[in-house]
Amino acid sequence: MARKKRAKELQPNIKVRLDRRTVITVRDRSKLDFWREKYPALEILEESYDRPAEEQKTPVKKTAVKPAVKSAAKTAVKSTKKTTKQSVK
Repeated sequence: MARKKRAKELQPNIKVRLDRRTVITVRDRSKLDFWREKYPALEILEESYDRPAEEQKTPVKKTAVKPAVKSAAKTAVKSTKKTTKQSVK
């Protein structure tokens, strides 16, 4: 029996610039305090409660695709072309 999925709690995504070329994403205020001790001049760039991009993807509805059916006329033309090439040689 399948279990019901629990709703995930949204955690904040905090983008932080540690120095001029290092940008990290922190999920927790306690982790932010940890990085602030190491880099006192850190700069908070963005704070959001969005889910990561992987979770935001919406499933695409798949439609059944019928396999291509070759018409009898096309196959007849191809077979006659092959036989005419062989007879010319």
